[in-house]
Formats: sequence, structure tokens, C-alpha cells
Amino acid sequence: MAALLAAALVASCEPTSDAAPVSTRNPATAADVSVERVVLQAYRAIGDRHLNEPDFRKMAQETYKGFASADPTLSLQAGDRAFTLVRDGHQVIARPTPGDPTDGRAWGGMLAELFAASIDASPVLQQAERGTLIKGAMAATTKQLDKNSRYADPDEAKDNRFQRDGGGGIGITVERTDDKKIVIRAVQDGSPAFKGGVQPGDQIVAVDGDSMIEKTLGDVVHKLRGSVGQPVTLTVLRGEGHEIAIEMRRSRIIPTTVTYERVGNTALIHLTGFNSATTDQLTRALDRARHELGRDLQGIILDMRSNRGGLLDQAQSVAEVFIGDGVIFSTQGRHPDSQRTYRSGSRKTAELPVVVLVNGNSASAAEIVAAALQDRGRAAVVGTTSYGKGTVQTVIRLPNEGELILTWSRLVAPSGYSWNEQGVMPNICTAKVGDIAALAPASVDSNKALLQRWHAERNPSHDEVANLRKICPPGEESPQRDVDIAARLLKDPALYAHAVRTGSIDQASAPQ
Repeated sequence: MAALLAAALVASCEPTSDAAPVSTRNPATAADVSVERVVLQAYRAIGDRHLNEPDFRKMAQETYKGFASADPTLSLQAGDRAFTLVRDGHQVIARPTPGDPTDGRAWGGMLAELFAASIDASPVLQQAERGTLIKGAMAATTKQLDKNSRYADPDEAKDNRFQRDGGGGIGITVERTDDKKIVIRAVQDGSPAFKGGVQPGDQIVAVDGDSMIEKTLGDVVHKLRGSVGQPVTLTVLRGEGHEIAIEMRRSRIIPTTVTYERVGNTALIHLTGFNSATTDQLTRALDRARHELGRDLQGIILDMRSNRGGLLDQAQSVAEVFIGDGVIFSTQGRHPDSQRTYRSGSRKTAELPVVVLVNGNSASAAEIVAAALQDRGRAAVVGTTSYGKGTVQTVIRLPNEGELILTWSRLVAPSGYSWNEQGVMPNICTAKVGDIAALAPASVDSNKALLQRWHAERNPSHDEVANLRKICPPGEESPQRDVDIAARLLKDPALYAHAVRTGSIDQASAPQ
């Protein structure tokens, strides 16, 4: 599940939604960066920013195991006063343990010394790639934190940054078929590929004359990306064996996360993620719907099913499109900067009725928007209970150009509940609707008490969460019935208003 990046400088944080800033560094020596430097910086960040106060004594032992896993002759003896490195039964070095188990800088410094001594003593570690050692150490470290904190190696981190903020590319989405062909699935409007005549269904056979046959999807994507303005020649196979070479220049591409289609007199807007261009794309989609439908536009269906989230600041600005004033969400964490209330400052909002679609794979930023619109009485939510990722991650750029994605705050809805693990419960659970045409206020009312109970929870136990999620079990599908129910609500203003009221809070008692 994707992290919700705090991003004011971004997200869920290359910076973080006005949360913690992203670290920067000189990339010139990234390939040669030592594991000691990476882990030292990571430990400092964990000590300063993680949601929970860490126990570095236990973490350091696991980090070392991950780092030295390739050489079974190495072991670390963790005593009360010292950590002792042993190889083949002989002591190599001993270092006193820091007195404070929460001091990340001190524990990271001690580990750095142990790592350096281990490499000096071990031919196996001397031969190992630095990236492998770093990955082993960092993976073991993040396992001691929480399920949403993780390490991204430099290649993955580079792709993450592209997905968040864009970069030099040609504007296509590619996929690898079962027979190992690389096929273009979509072409972004206005992109170099679009202008060059690239079509969905084209098979990529070469880039700049280099064959892409049998290459991995990652190899092809890496070859297609590059500096803005740099020329690239894409050779595709179209139809029955007809090869076409298309020359173009890369431009700054931000992946498309918003698509619009007209369904009768409603605007069905698919929102697949939250990157730096999402709110602008959403605004353009709404403008297009207004232009096409005019006064006949009955409302908006915002489809966020299987939307795994993205940037925190974009979740805020997307919600502001529909909420004119007041609280959108709050964050609570250990670091002072993580304790914030996010309000809408928008004076121009979309006043049309809104139905939000969610499922069990709707997470993170998607849940922020769904919870805010539901709590504030701005939308009816339809589908299944969402994933339940109610935490924010900050992204720390590491010295090797990898990233530490670190959980640093909890999310709180306007009504005061946190949906972490619990999820956002829909106003109307699709599985409980029989005849859509017969949907009436009485059937909508049956959910009101359940939603009030849901929003009243503050610190539910694991068993309580499990029981709550059984009310409308999270699903992974995106059935047409969700859209049909949404359309039914938007065609009946009285029924829509009734459905919205079942999940909204009394604003007089909401956080202000």
C-alpha cells in the first residue's frame, strides 16, 4: 500500500505535506556511499521523527543482523554495557552502548563503528556490493518500526520521485504481457508520444536503436526516461508486423491521475492517485464536465476505488475543491511539526452533489478525502469499507539516493476518529443494497446508527476493529453496481440529501 507522503515540499514526503522536510545531498558519490553513512542518517531521522519513540537497543541488534547476514562467521553479542563484535569465536571490537535507548544519533554512531570493523574483518562483506549491505540493514531496521515505514533503494526511490513529481519522459503507460512483450497501454494527451502518433496497443521493440525484446519492464522504463528536451527514438510494432520509428523530444511528464467520462447527466471522475498535478487535473475535468453538460449536470461521481493515495498536500487541495471552509483533517504525532489541523481556505468550490466511491483498496490520501467529505456532509460515500491507512509518512532522502519512508503522524477525521486499521465506512454499503431502483430513505437510515458508532470510536482494540470491519467488509472489486447506486442518488435529490445526512457530523460540535 502506497505511503501517504507529507508533502508541502512535495509527500505521504519529499517533503511532506508541510510536515518534515526532505533531506538533500550531493549525488556525485551516491554509488560509493558507505552503509555506515546511510544507517547513521536513518537512525537520526527515526529518533527525531518516527510516530513512536523507538527502542534502539533492540533495533540495533536487528539492523546488524540484516547488514551481516551474508557472513555467518560474524555475530553481535549485545550486553548491558557493550555490544561486542565476534568473528569465528574471536572478539573483533567492543563498543559501549549508549545510555539512552531512544538516542538515535548515539546508537547510529555505535553501529557505524561496528559496521566498519565488520567489513575490515570479513572478506565476504568486502566483496559484497554496498547497495546489498545497505538494503539488508535498512530492511531489518524498518521492520522494527511499523508496517508502513520502509526503505526504497535508489532505483525504486527514483521511480517514486517520478510518480510524485514527474520528470523527463514521453508520456506513455506500458505493461508487460504474459508472452513478455512490452505493450503501450495508454498515451497521455498532449505528450510527446501523443503528438508523435504513438497509439495504445503498440508494442515497443526498440529505443534509440537498442532492442527492447526480452527486456524487463524496468529496463524499458529506464530507457524511456531522461532529461527534458533530450531526443529519443521509439520503434513500435503496430498491427501485422509493421514497424514504425518515431522521433520525439522528452518533456516534463507528470503521470495522469484523473480521467473523466460522461455517464448520462453525471460526471464520472476516476481519481487513481495523488501526485503533484492531481488537483489541477481534477479542476480541468470538472470544467470539462460543466462545459459539456451545462445546466443538465446532476452531480459528480468521484471514483477513488483502489486509489492507494499519494501526497498529503494534494489530499488537502482535492478536498478543498468541494469543501469551502472549516476542518478537513488533523494530524497527531511525536514531533511538534506533525501536530497540525488542516483547514479549507477555498472560496470557490464545486457546489454540485457528490458521491464518492471507495473499496478495500482505497487508502491513505483517498481516505482523507472520503472521510472529510463524509464528515462534513459534502458527499455520500458508496462501496465497501476502505483499507484503513490512517498514517502519514515523511520521506528522507538518504546519502545513497535511496529513501527512508518513515511514519510520523496519525490522521484524524473532522469528527475526531482515526481510521487507521479501521477504515472509512460508506454511507451505503453496496453489498447490502438489493433492488437499486427501490432504494429509499428507510434503507439508508439503517446505516445511520452504525456510522455514528464508527465515528465515535477513538481507540478501538484489535477485536473491536475486526468486528467493525465485518459490518461492510472491504472488497477489492469495482462493480458497476457502485456507479449505478451513485447515479440513483444523484437523480433523486431528496434521497441524496438523506444519504449524506446519515454520515455527516454536527458542525457545531466538530473540531474548529
